[in-house]
Amino acid sequence: MAAAFSAPVASAVTAYQASSRSSRLFFSALSMVSPTSPTAAARAAVAASISNRQNPSMSLPDVHDNDTNIALAIKPLKAKRVLFLRHGQAVHNPRAEAARESGCSFETFLRLMEEDDALDADLTDLGQKQAIDAGQQAHVRHAFRDIQMIVSSPLSRALRTADLVHPPSDLSLSSSATLSPRRVCIEQFREINGKLLNGQRLPRTTLESEFPRWDFSQIPAIDESWTEELESRDVCSERGYKGLMWIMQQNEERILLVCHGGLLNLTMNNNPKVVLVDGRNAQRDEEKMRCITTRFGNCELREFIMTMWDCGQEANTNSNVAEFITLEEVSMEMRH
Repeated sequence: MAAAFSAPVASAVTAYQASSRSSRLFFSALSMVSPTSPTAAARAAVAASISNRQNPSMSLPDVHDNDTNIALAIKPLKAKRVLFLRHGQAVHNPRAEAARESGCSFETFLRLMEEDDALDADLTDLGQKQAIDAGQQAHVRHAFRDIQMIVSSPLSRALRTADLVHPPSDLSLSSSATLSPRRVCIEQFREINGKLLNGQRLPRTTLESEFPRWDFSQIPAIDESWTEELESRDVCSERGYKGLMWIMQQNEERILLVCHGGLLNLTMNNNPKVVLVDGRNAQRDEEKMRCITTRFGNCELREFIMTMWDCGQEANTNSNVAEFITLEEVSMEMRH
């Protein structure tokens, strides 16, 4: 994320990511340090508008900011409620994730994953248990009660996690064409691609045989994108953004997305067209509340209101401002 901004803005980003305070403070600082930046002004105005609401909802807020013409042009287009779930523990995760928690370098983290690498790395026994246990939690079942579509990465660990945490209602009778909620596999949500075999997916026919309740019609017959070179952070985050835009273009309004820690981290924190906003319950102990930029743990579920915004022709002086997405994290509560 910081790489997309000037030095003063990057300092504000770094300060915010190191804290657990509301994103309203961050975007206020962002607006002050770079008031003439179209991207910064648009993002600050939108984030302030969302943060100022008393209660998170899928209603589209008006943007009130008379300081810049750019902010006045911002229009919310549509909003959806999306549950983001990282897959359960996979065979390449245990040592690398433990080292990351201990503060290892990225080079060490990558080396450990290479040493434990496996083609399309599947879930461990613990990973399967994590998914089953998550699906049995009362607040998770409540959140799943009105899901209309499940979207997954084409990698087996994500597909299996989805089927374990939210099993198809009738495995003996249902097909991908009649199953509700529909289950769709999208190439954009695969993990950081290249170099590691755990990021290389299986052929479509193999996946169709292994996961018969899924619609694989939107992915190529074979993995055409995996190479021996690791995908860059910018390319990965842009791919994730395009995946979110695909979700926004679908008819369903309540979605479960199952994918990967690296992809989610880069999409949410490294793409200037994706804005994180903290809309969680302010009555909780702020010192204990997780920072919204923190990387997802295995089988961790978070709930967001995802809104697509259009800055309009008057603000379209920067291609990064034309259309962007806000992800407002909300508290997972027993809503009625």
